[in-house]
Amino acid sequence: MNMTLNERIKERRKELGYGLRTMAALANISPAFLVDIEAGARRPGPGVLAELANVLRLPLSELQGLDPRVTPEVKAWMDSEPRVAAMLARLCAHPDRDNVMRGLEEVLR
Repeated sequence: MNMTLNERIKERRKELGYGLRTMAALANISPAFLVDIEAGARRPGPGVLAELANVLRLPLSELQGLDPRVTPEVKAWMDSEPRVAAMLARLCAHPDRDNVMRGLEEVLR
């Protein structure tokens, strides 16, 4: 059975022995938001997803690969080229990512 993003987050949280409140505090999100994420009612944005990956001690690329917002083509590219996932993770954490994104958009025109 293929696992969804919300199922993987919940499963890993429980594997690590974190309660909802503890996990939410470690990820700098509200317990209500974490409940919604685990229920599949809301999806974390890139920054929260990176934070969850860090707290859950999982590769960000694993969680990104489960995020249905990533197209199958992009997922296949990330799977075949680990540098893509690493670069996306670095971009996500970059303090000036909006300017970096604009620069990338300019290059890719």
